[in-house]
Amino acid sequence: MRAALLRPASIPLLCLFLLPGTVAAQSKESPMNRVSFQVEASRDVENDWVTAILGTTEEDRDPAKLADRINTTMAWALETAKAAKAIEVKSGGYQTYPIHDKSRIVRWRGSQDLILASGNVEAVSELIGELQSRLQIRSIQFSVSRKKRRSLESDLISEALGAFKTRAQNVRKDLDRNSYELVQLSINTGGGGSPRPLRGMARSMEADVARPSFEGGTSTLSVNVNGTIELR
Repeated sequence: MRAALLRPASIPLLCLFLLPGTVAAQSKESPMNRVSFQVEASRDVENDWVTAILGTTEEDRDPAKLADRINTTMAWALETAKAAKAIEVKSGGYQTYPIHDKSRIVRWRGSQDLILASGNVEAVSELIGELQSRLQIRSIQFSVSRKKRRSLESDLISEALGAFKTRAQNVRKDLDRNSYELVQLSINTGGGGSPRPLRGMARSMEADVARPSFEGGTSTLSVNVNGTIELR
């Protein structure tokens, strides 16, 4: 009998414990009167940085002889490249792998890359012409230098934020509201260089190799501002 009398009294107590959780869940619901939108500021700029990747690829039945030839060629290339002024030089990927005929290894193939980077396009072109007597061009990429990018992005961010404020004011007026409050804002930068074709590139492995001509072109730098406002 005593247990039966206590059971009904526990039901209202349980409801009291549930009520705060229900109120918290309701308060987390997304408020009304919020508007999200995006604006962009962009600019086409001249590329002032070039990155070139050159390399050597060899094959031999003897992996030791293969490695010796690659190492000798790259030692010459590094020495030649480091003698040039105003050019960043570093070694790239190095790999050696077997070539099979059915299940049997018939020879080995190996390759290594050399990476050149500089804001002096003329110097890079001249150095490539010299290195092409023993190396092959893998790729050429033109881009905007870090220094120039940072300077331009600062201007673009200010421009994009100004456009965002203008858009927010227009939204407020068009919807007949008195004011707005910024809820969330993010700034994203983008754009950059891309590979471009070479003109007049001579074949490698010749005694006298003409240097390639470059077309740097332009890149589009952009800043996107995404945000949410709450109308009052």
